Amino acid sequence: MKALGVQVMAELHARANPRIALTFRDGLARSLFWPYRRPDQIVFAVLCLSLLALSAWNRDFGLGFWSLGLSSGFFHGVALLGNPARLALSGVPTEAVRRGLSEGGCAPVPALEPETWRLPALPWVRPSNPLFKVTLDPESGVVEGPFSLLLGTSRRLKAAGAD
Repeated sequence: MKALGVQVMAELHARANPRIALTFRDGLARSLFWPYRRPDQIVFAVLCLSLLALSAWNRDFGLGFWSLGLSSGFFHGVALLGNPARLALSGVPTEAVRRGLSEGGCAPVPALEPETWRLPALPWVRPSNPLFKVTLDPESGVVEGPFSLLLGTSRRLKAAGAD
């Protein structure tokens, strides 16, 4: 199933732009089916699924059931946007990638290999939090970080003529 997700993403991006490919690091199928990574997200998802199953068991498809379904779908999408992703760039200058990251609000972290960038975070966020960390490998042209940031970066690079 993981190979199917990678193949679908590869075909989509091969048609759209052969030089920039954005994929989920864990595969498309796994990310769409269960995007929850943090313990609080997992507990919330299990609670929502349990409440949905309980209300479906009671055959009470009232406003509570539908609002719970919509809210769990919303949080599923939010969790999906925070999943780790990989942006593979071939033929795109490293300076253009760095400029795209800085336009996305990232700041370089000095003296870390591979090249690391950080999103601005609130004071109580740990520096090791993967939602706020982006790595750039200039030799291979691969950027890894949260899906939402890499999606915006790939759009900025395409708009700037990186294709």
